[in-house]
Order: sequence, then C-alpha cells, then structure tokens
Amino acid sequence: MSTNKKINRFEKLQLLAESSGVDGFLFTSPASIKCFSGYYFNFETGPSPFQLLPAALFISLQGKRSLLLADSETDKGNLLQGDVELSFYDSYVYENPLHFEEDFLLKLTTIIGSHRYPKAMIGIEKNSFPFSLYEAINNQFPTIKLSDITASLSYLKAIKDEDEIELIRQAAHLADIGQAAVLKYAAEGITELGLFSKVRLEMEMAAGTRVPMMTDLVSGAETASGGRNPGYRIIQKNDLILSDFTPCLNGYWGDSCNTMIVGTPTDQQQKVFTLVKGALETGIAAIRPGVEARSVDLAMRKHLAEEGNFGHHGGHGVGTVYHEEPRIVPYNTMILEPGMVIALEPAIYKNDWGIRLEHLVAVTEQGCDVITKFQHSFEQ
Repeated sequence: MSTNKKINRFEKLQLLAESSGVDGFLFTSPASIKCFSGYYFNFETGPSPFQLLPAALFISLQGKRSLLLADSETDKGNLLQGDVELSFYDSYVYENPLHFEEDFLLKLTTIIGSHRYPKAMIGIEKNSFPFSLYEAINNQFPTIKLSDITASLSYLKAIKDEDEIELIRQAAHLADIGQAAVLKYAAEGITELGLFSKVRLEMEMAAGTRVPMMTDLVSGAETASGGRNPGYRIIQKNDLILSDFTPCLNGYWGDSCNTMIVGTPTDQQQKVFTLVKGALETGIAAIRPGVEARSVDLAMRKHLAEEGNFGHHGGHGVGTVYHEEPRIVPYNTMILEPGMVIALEPAIYKNDWGIRLEHLVAVTEQGCDVITKFQHSFEQ
C-alpha cells in the first residue's frame, strides 16, 4: 500500500479493497465509523436499550458511503465528512413494541442489496461485528462472504490525515488544560476526586461540552502503581500526584501525563523527575520516519536504566482509539511514517512513589512535532 504520492485515508481504503479482494466495507466499530464518515457516538452512556447499534457504515468499492443511524442520533449531521448518504432506522418508540433490531437489519440489508452484487466479499472488523448482523447477511445474501480486514485497517488508520491531526490537537489542548488545572488546584486536604472535579470542569468549560475521558489521578503511595481513577483519598503534604488525562473530543483522543508534588521533593525524587523528563526528550528525539517503533522504546529504557524502569509500554498510537498502532514496545518492528500520532510515556516506579511523564507527538517528514504544549512541572 506504500506510495510516494500523498493520498488520504479514503483513497487508501480503496487501495486496501483492491489488495484484499473485497467489494466493499461494512464498519460497525465507533472508531472506524468516525474515521471514515465523521459520525461520533458519545460512548459514555454505554449500550442503548433502544438500539442494535447507534450506526453502521457501508462503503462500496467505488467509494460511496452509506451511513445507517438510529433515529435518536439525528443531531450528529454536523460532524459528517463530505458526501455521506444517510438512512435512519426506528429505535425508541412508545406507542408500539420495540422492534429496533428488525428495523436496523432490514434497512442495512436494503443498503447492501442496492449495490446489486451477485457475489461479493465484504470487509469487516470481526471483533466489533454483531452475530445477529452476520446471520442477517448470511440469510439474505448467501453468496456474500465476509472477510476480516482488521489488521490491514489498523495500519491504514495509524497514518493520519491533516484533518485528523487537527482534531487530535484539539483534544490534546484539553489535556494541557487539565494538567495546568492540577497544578492550580492541588493542595493539602483536598481529595483526589475533589481535585479531579475542578480539573474536569475547566476542561469541559473550555470544550463547551461534556467530554468523555480516561483518567489516572492518584496521590501518595498510589503513584507507585501507575495510576487508577481518583478516589476519596485526602492529599497530604509532600504527596506526589500522578495525573494522566486522555480526553475524547468529537471522536478523537488526546493524551498527557504529569507528576507533581504538593510540597518539597526529596533529592532522589527530583533526580528521578529529571531523569524521566530526559527519557521523554530522548524518545521524542528518536522519533523520525524510517525508524522502528521498538527503537524508540529502547532509547527511553536505556536512558532510565541506572535508576530502574517501567513495566508497561513506552508509548502508543492515538487517533479514533486511545491506544492503537504503532505500539512503542520492545517487540514492535513497525516502521514509523509521517502522519502517525504517538504518545510517549516513560516512567520510574519506586516502592512507595512513582513518576510518569507523557507527551503526544506527530511524526513529520523531518522528525516529529510535539502536539501537547504543557510544560511538565514537578513543583507548583
């Protein structure tokens, strides 16, 4: 799929269709639907009791995009990218019994049937494909075969278009705001949850909307664990606070981590903070087109070797999923390419405290561009 001409993700998808022998794609994962249509489902509410799926996207070999939405999702039209044909199925009703599954399957098989393939191979992501949908296609179109294209699609999506990188920048800006708010509000006597409520308020006021996010916000000895959701623990003098924010804004994720202290660090803590910051800078310097993902991981671990190391990935790709390719791990030989967006997060964890720092970067033709702008600070 490699080419010297810069092509967008829709053109890459057509090349993927040709190379994998499929005649179209049927996407049912929120991440791929966002990537190829613009539609975004706020997943914080969880699975709906009134929907089979909030959406399904069918893309023909010619690139025609047909998006089937639950009728309760009609307010998402402003997020759509380009020419997307919309259809709706009945989800929530109250005057008659719920038949959303039947209506969804009927509308979707009608969309597929309109392309009049006597025989076809349709690319799907197996792990997000409902069995009821598999049965319906198999019964309605016995000559159509389904082919799992997850692996090829993950590589395609790892290289972002400029509009995607801009959306990631917007999400990353919220992470920056969150880190600045931790420094602003952290104090003795406040609980982790109380601190997070202030931080989240600033992030959502900046976004102008509710923002789903993954969060580590821990204090004291819990920083040695790498993190968890904030709890009722009261922050004490000289506690470390580890804050890792991964906000999702309109379907694209940001990511940032800082570790600070409420009080005065010991000499060893200051040394480790400086060392981890140096490892992060080393990782950033190692990122450029043509290098293997594992070499970036190795560079950071080598920098930290004198003081210890961390028992998790050195980084990961970010996009419509908060953790995607390229994984910055010791085994990954994937070659970095311009357009990849990567979070780097080296750390050192001691017995009763730990320090992790993280930046989000975009691979460029010359090296990389740091997307998160927050300057890591150990002291307020």
